[in-house]
Amino acid sequence: MPLAIAGSSGGMKGIFVQGVLNAFECGKLVADAYAGSSASALPVISAAAGLCSFVGIQYWQRVLDLLHQPGRDLSWVMRQVTNEWFDDEDPFRKKLFKARAPRLFIAANFVRTMQAADQTQGKNARHLGRQLLVQAAHKCHEWVDNNLQLQLFDTQAKDDQLRLTPDNLSDVSFASTCMIQWELSAWVNGKPYVDASYTCVCPVNEMVAFGYTQVIAIATDPGPLYRDIFADQEIPSILKAVPIHIVRPDMNLKEIGVDYTTCTQEGLIAAFAHGLQKGNEFLATWAGDAPRQGIVRLAL
Repeated sequence: MPLAIAGSSGGMKGIFVQGVLNAFECGKLVADAYAGSSASALPVISAAAGLCSFVGIQYWQRVLDLLHQPGRDLSWVMRQVTNEWFDDEDPFRKKLFKARAPRLFIAANFVRTMQAADQTQGKNARHLGRQLLVQAAHKCHEWVDNNLQLQLFDTQAKDDQLRLTPDNLSDVSFASTCMIQWELSAWVNGKPYVDASYTCVCPVNEMVAFGYTQVIAIATDPGPLYRDIFADQEIPSILKAVPIHIVRPDMNLKEIGVDYTTCTQEGLIAAFAHGLQKGNEFLATWAGDAPRQGIVRLAL
């Protein structure tokens, strides 16, 4: 019964996803595939590489430190951090692309019309990005439907343009996180991309479509986990007969100091610890269910 683990978007709330995955790694829960959207890109990369303990809170601490520098917006911060973590000497390349490594998927949105490319990659991008956030609150996604196409970059993709490689890992990771209103724009293989969450907050549907028969989804907010930022399609607990196990925080992480674009030092530590807690709680339940479900990849 092949297992996929999917992480959701959430900006700085992605530290919760990191905590959950760290708990899974310590508990020897290894998936056949990992999939990430936006802020969960780095956490699932670290999980697929078996390097959650190496990443831990360090990546997020670096993001927080850079956010505190004057005159630096989140686009500059994420571009800087992805460049630092995925340089020529990073340890991920040796682990992610070796034989028998878990399959890795990173979601991003291809900007598929020339007009939209001008809008998203030009000087008016900030205005458009803010408009779309307002439209999302009213569940109006006409612009997104007409101009964006969800694509999954994949370490095992047959299409060269969608294959995740050591050479494009940094660009794809940045593209997955790049909101339209950000100052910097994202390009992969010479094509314009924007943040995955406009069409895919958490790539659960995609994992089911790829044939995974158990999916663990890690959310960054309590309550329903929605398909995209328009919040008009909830991800169910069973999708096409595939069980979807959702790990959620107990509270809005904003209550402990972590919001989408802001974070305190204390909040960072608390949200990571809460992720560890919820991951361990899930492991206890999963371990009890594993023999009955025939899952053999958990070794405690």
